[in-house]
Amino acid sequence: MLMSMILLIFLGEIMKWEYCLWFMMIFSFMMLKYLNIDFSGISEFMFIFDKLSSVLILLSFWTTSLMLLSSYKSIKMMSNKVNYFVSCVMLLCFVVVFFFLVENLMMFYLFFEISLIPTLMLILGWGYQPERLQAGMYMMLYTVSASLPLLLCLLLLGYKEGTYSMSIMNFLFINNMSIYWVIGLLLALLVKLPLYFFHLWLPKAHVEAPISGSMILASVLLKLGGYGIIRFVGLFNILGNNFMIMLIIICLWGGMLTSIICVGQSDMKSLIAYSSIGHMGVMLAGVISGFIVGWEGAVLMMFCHGLCSSGLFCLGNLIYEKINSRSLFLCGGMINYNPMMGLFMFLLCICNMGAPPFISLISEVMLYISMYMYSTFLLLFVLVMVFLGGLYNLIFYVSISHGQMMSFIKAISINKSNENLLLLMHIFPLLLFILNLGYVNKIYF
Repeated sequence: MLMSMILLIFLGEIMKWEYCLWFMMIFSFMMLKYLNIDFSGISEFMFIFDKLSSVLILLSFWTTSLMLLSSYKSIKMMSNKVNYFVSCVMLLCFVVVFFFLVENLMMFYLFFEISLIPTLMLILGWGYQPERLQAGMYMMLYTVSASLPLLLCLLLLGYKEGTYSMSIMNFLFINNMSIYWVIGLLLALLVKLPLYFFHLWLPKAHVEAPISGSMILASVLLKLGGYGIIRFVGLFNILGNNFMIMLIIICLWGGMLTSIICVGQSDMKSLIAYSSIGHMGVMLAGVISGFIVGWEGAVLMMFCHGLCSSGLFCLGNLIYEKINSRSLFLCGGMINYNPMMGLFMFLLCICNMGAPPFISLISEVMLYISMYMYSTFLLLFVLVMVFLGGLYNLIFYVSISHGQMMSFIKAISINKSNENLLLLMHIFPLLLFILNLGYVNKIYF
């Protein structure tokens, strides 16, 4: 379906790009029927399709359709190479979906690397500032340099075991891996996540990317690393390694530091990008803890962070399109002239800090339980991160919605219907998914 849409868009006259949006949304709603995602058991020769991959594939389709909707003004109205843009977005969705499906380790590596190319094209082709060249170079250098050890480890592992199939490796019980093997296998995934110390490419890429690039980066591409780590930890039995104990401290320490950085940010996109690093650090700590409650919380965190972070980037972009600035100091009093956007912003901010009635509350509680079970010492990090998470989200909301209005803001129009629909489609699954939380008890890793 995706390949046919890419070809038809590129041919131009046959199919309008807006139809792709509705195809993707209808397909996602069909998968979301009764919010019951159950494709486990469908496993062919090349594909692995369980609860973990099906949730992330659904997230990819949902975000891709919203990317097309969010870019309506910047791409369609400015006639900015529309067909090339939509083809690039569809190609990225196709690559990401295949990454979540493939069962062969070399194909896994191949699609992991190919996903960089459409992302780089989005940043370089439709980014905002001349610094986008530097941001693209940072992203490529970090990711490609770290993925070379992964390629070497996978080649050696396939040669040693005689297979690249994940299903067969599940039965081989590969144990006693040295720290060099663990670092080689996980380094590329930790950079993609990104782990603190390897995170410098992410704020640069987010700030310079167009809105669609920021959405797919926050929503899906950061999940490639989390998905890969969950698969590898299950395959290679590396949880007892001493490196993992050090890694869980780095995750939480880095999450705490990035939360402190968020409090001092004045650029909307930078603030949301740094908050993503903190959330992914907590998610990784839950996976490394080795408890099933931590793994289930990690999957929920990936799903809700994907939608919430993407929605916040959309909100920041709508404000940028209206006042041509992303500074928190210039856009105050939004609740007076645009109360609908103020409502959406409030909902997304409380979701980002993990408050009811959103699914992020359940995911954070599960992750914190797993960390407490791992070590009571980690509770100190948890308390500080909960406090800082509430603090920077509160600062973000209050700076924009309240305070004194600048004189130039009075000329700004209220939201159009497609902008309200875009924000609503981010909040809608986050609210409804909490009605079907029982599915996490049936995830088979």
